[in-house]
Amino acid sequence: MSLRLSVLLFISLSALYSCSTISKKDCFKDMKELGLLQGRQGSPVKYTDDLRNVCMGRNPSIDLEAYEKGFYQGWMEYCLPNRAFEMGKRSDRYFSFCPAERESMFREKYLIGKHVFELKDEEEELKERLEELKPTITTNSADSDEYHKIQKGLEKLRSEIQALEIEGAKNTFKFR
Repeated sequence: MSLRLSVLLFISLSALYSCSTISKKDCFKDMKELGLLQGRQGSPVKYTDDLRNVCMGRNPSIDLEAYEKGFYQGWMEYCLPNRAFEMGKRSDRYFSFCPAERESMFREKYLIGKHVFELKDEEEELKERLEELKPTITTNSADSDEYHKIQKGLEKLRSEIQALEIEGAKNTFKFR
């Protein structure tokens, strides 16, 4: 990804998440737990400044250090390759904000999962086409040939999905 594109993505994400999600109720929560929750949810921004602005008048003893420790712990849990693979398989949106030492593996596993998602979509289309052809395969040789061709393609596709599932599951706990 080019530097210009990275900067634009960061600015866009910052704008998207610039609206504080901190409420007055959050001021009285366990700060480490709040940070942990936000990190585990993949929040690309920690809300330390927002907590300071919203909470200091209401709860001057707020522990921002505990919040940050919780956030980073949750962030590390979020940025695991197995999570990326599952996100890709669901076609979740991908935000590139994991720490540098985890980002390349995270992105790689996300893309493998995304490819599985796309192939499963293709698999469904082929299965639908087979169902459409079923009634005519005994009476129309061209349909019969197409039916068998699709069946072979479907078998190949399923093998490819299986191989990607294995690849996506490899080394998923490398960073624990």
